[in-house]
Amino acid sequence: MCGRYADFVAYQDMVEAFSLATDADDGRLLPPSFNVAPMHRVHIVRATKAARTLDVATWGLVPSWAKDPAIGARMINARVETVADKPSFRAAFARRRCIVPASGYYEWRTDASGKQPFFIHTADGSPLAFAGLVEAWRHGAADDWLITCAIVTTAARGDLQSLHDRQPVMMRTEAWRTWLDPASGKDDLLAATADDAPALVWHEVDTAVGNVRINTPELVEPTS
Repeated sequence: MCGRYADFVAYQDMVEAFSLATDADDGRLLPPSFNVAPMHRVHIVRATKAARTLDVATWGLVPSWAKDPAIGARMINARVETVADKPSFRAAFARRRCIVPASGYYEWRTDASGKQPFFIHTADGSPLAFAGLVEAWRHGAADDWLITCAIVTTAARGDLQSLHDRQPVMMRTEAWRTWLDPASGKDDLLAATADDAPALVWHEVDTAVGNVRINTPELVEPTS
């Protein structure tokens, strides 16, 4: 986890939720998606000393030292337990962190009858803030930069353990402010990932979400 999520947050809601600097046209960078999958282009929130901005990255982190960007398909998640030390993620953890906004995410619970997907979202409908990492990669000096990201995960907590043993790190306001702050040190960053997630609810959804070619609002609707 996390391997599939939805982002249909209205642009203005993201501006308000993350106190973003707005562009003149106030337009969304990407259209709504109800089935975001690895290697898709996704929204990310980044911070500088001057402002927080909404940008776009490819989901699947490509380290700066990679020889082939295809490695990104295996780098969609970074485990919080090793993120500060693992060569693939430690530079981004130290210097290039982001928030990945989401409307909710999908998780599959496996039992004797098979796999049943659930849609997990905040109880009040506010955007989720996944802790993320950002990297920039290019093949050569004359090539364009490829901006990629990964979502940080942790051990599942509370009732979420009934669905899966992992969950994305979902941050409340003070935690994501610390996460985005360029001045935050390792201890503060790891403490921020340990904070409680916002209040969550979930429901069963149709197995059609397993097909990445299907991307309709019905995917997030309860099956019963």
